[in-house]
Amino acid sequence: MGTSGIIPTVSHSFADNTIPMQRIILTALLGFATITVTGCAFPGVYKLNIQQGNIVKPDMLAQLEPGMTSNQVIYVMGNPVLNDPFTDRSWDYIYTLEQRDKITKRYHITLFFDEQGGYTHYTGELPVEDIKGEDQSETLPAGAEQLPTSAPIEI
Repeated sequence: MGTSGIIPTVSHSFADNTIPMQRIILTALLGFATITVTGCAFPGVYKLNIQQGNIVKPDMLAQLEPGMTSNQVIYVMGNPVLNDPFTDRSWDYIYTLEQRDKITKRYHITLFFDEQGGYTHYTGELPVEDIKGEDQSETLPAGAEQLPTSAPIEI
């Protein structure tokens, strides 16, 4: 008894199905690539405003007087963003405001001190317009909901 009765043989060719299968695979790959690429730059993503550094106002600079000690300067200006570890003769106050991935304001003020640690002068310029914090809850995209507040967890 031969094996032809037990094992069925396939009489049609798979070559007829390769073109539709290639189209399905190609369509799926193009769809996946499109979704992946557009997901990286989706225009509906909300960007927060980012403020970094010290806010320095003109009235703060007006209060500085030559001969002030470093503690007096810190009282008026706040702690500097950058302290040079090799010298105590200059302090840097840097501010950057980034709105929606664009830097809109930036300034750099450097304060200088003499050998005894007394304030001498500053360099740099402040922007003409005053820097104000923005209530970003007013600029949420349409349909965005605020997170609910939760009650404190009791232990």
